[in-house]
Amino acid sequence: MKTFLRILLSVVAIIVIVGIVVYADGSSLPVDHTTTVTGTVPAPPEAVFARITDIAHGASWRPAVKTVTVLPQDGGRDHWVEDLGHGQTMTFLATRTDAPARREVLLDVPGAAYGGTWTYVVSPGPTAGTTTLSITEAGFIHPPIYRFMMHHVLGMSYNLNQYLKDINASFKS
Repeated sequence: MKTFLRILLSVVAIIVIVGIVVYADGSSLPVDHTTTVTGTVPAPPEAVFARITDIAHGASWRPAVKTVTVLPQDGGRDHWVEDLGHGQTMTFLATRTDAPARREVLLDVPGAAYGGTWTYVVSPGPTAGTTTLSITEAGFIHPPIYRFMMHHVLGMSYNLNQYLKDINASFKS
C-alpha cells in the first residue's frame, strides 16, 4: 500500500509541476501575434476570391465548419456565425472587401479570450490558372495555457495552414 501511495503521489506531483511549467511558460509568451502563410491554389484568382467571400457555403468546403448562419449585413459588410460543431461558435465581420484582391475579417466577439483579424490577399499565381493566396492573422490569445499550446504544440500558423489546405482541396475535387 505504501508503494502504491508513493507512486500515486509522485504522479500527482508530476502533473502539478507540468501544469505550473505550462502555465508559467504560456504567461511569458506575448498575448499578441502576427502570422502569415502563403500558398498556391489551383484555380484563377477570381474563383479563389469568390470562394473566400461566399460565406454562406463555407461549410461545404471547410470540414471544421459544421454550419454557417449568415446574419444581416452590418453597414453593408458581411456578418456571419460559424458553428464548429463541438459547442463552439464564432461570429465574424468582413471589415474590408476589395474585390478581387483583398478581404479583411474580424472575429466579432467582444471580450473573447482569443481573436483578431485575418487578411486574405489574392493575386495571380506562378502559372496560368493558379492563385497566390496570402493569409495574415493579427491576433491575440489571453489564456496562458492556450498560448502555450499554440506556440509549442500546434504552431501559430496551424489554423491558417488548415484554411489553405481546405481551399486547395476544394478546387481539386
